[in-house]
Amino acid sequence: MSGVYFHIPFCKQLCHYCAFHKSISLQAKDDMLECLKLELKLRKGYLGDTSLNTIYFGGGTPSVYQPKEIESLIDEVVKYFTIDANAEITLEANPDDLTEKYLQELSKTRVNRLSVGIQSFHDEDLILMNRRHTGKEAFDAIRRAQSFGFDNISVDQIYGVPGLSMEKWKENLELVFDLDIQHISSYHLMYDPNTIFTKKLEKGQLVEMDEEESFEQFNYLIDEARKHGFIHYEISNFSKEGYISKHNSSYWKQKKYLGIGPSAHSYNLEQREWNIANNYKYIKAIREGKSFSEKEELSEHDRFNDFVLTSLRTYWGMDLELVRKDFGEDLYQHCITKSKKYLLSDHVRQENNCIILNDKGVFVSNDIMSDFFWIEEE
Repeated sequence: MSGVYFHIPFCKQLCHYCAFHKSISLQAKDDMLECLKLELKLRKGYLGDTSLNTIYFGGGTPSVYQPKEIESLIDEVVKYFTIDANAEITLEANPDDLTEKYLQELSKTRVNRLSVGIQSFHDEDLILMNRRHTGKEAFDAIRRAQSFGFDNISVDQIYGVPGLSMEKWKENLELVFDLDIQHISSYHLMYDPNTIFTKKLEKGQLVEMDEEESFEQFNYLIDEARKHGFIHYEISNFSKEGYISKHNSSYWKQKKYLGIGPSAHSYNLEQREWNIANNYKYIKAIREGKSFSEKEELSEHDRFNDFVLTSLRTYWGMDLELVRKDFGEDLYQHCITKSKKYLLSDHVRQENNCIILNDKGVFVSNDIMSDFFWIEEE
């Protein structure tokens, strides 16, 4: 099974923390829609002879497109691929786009999963992040979506935000659980290069949250999610039973995926490809039949490092027998050696010959994963 990802590179407003490729000008929306369809046709053979079990509309803000436009992209996918009968089709959306009219039309499409960018229910946090909805609008949008039959809903929450007290964080999560949704994606605020937050941080206009306070918020999230029946199946993702994201899991389980749109990434187990992150240049290249992407051939060690990065993020963990089978005895012994100190420090555990991060290890996962990487000696 494989997946198709559409990167919709438009937003009506620029969030101050966001580093994803996007434009706040919507002038090229129609041209972009045409070119997304053209790219899909051009790259229909990329995944080989495989069926799809996920289609994902991310961004940016995919809900800038009307439901009939989203459905037209699904129609194009159906032209070129076999779609699994139980395929997961996800639309990322901003709460203020989910009006009664929009949801009524969306309920008639094949979209069967919503990922709603709430981030916080506190208006002062939303203003700081330059979100374009209020906390009440976010809560009401989820309730409205449920009333139109959407019963597979994920919400985003950000912790570690300057000024987000533990009390406010608890209130955010209480409202999330009150909504009785199926999935939570929760991320620590990152200060990525060239974002407004990073520029403010460098100028002293923002103060980064203390690491211990961030750790406390993360641990509270883990504990409360478990109490409410959520499975912590990936570092930043929590799901009710039966609602683990098929699309995200395809990344972590080393499945093939095709990325369509400017800045979108693709992976077919042998190569990584990424499209140009410029709307104008992407549209021009697609229409003129010129190159719009770059690619990288993966060595065995590249593939091993990818495997480490993706498998250790999940509650399935890194399968040591799979390492031995796919990458050989040397890399298997490398993993055994690396795991010893983290087993002793209680950052990881070993179950059924898989190395799995403990809660303590999840918070410093980047350091642990980097340590497991195989680095070529010069």
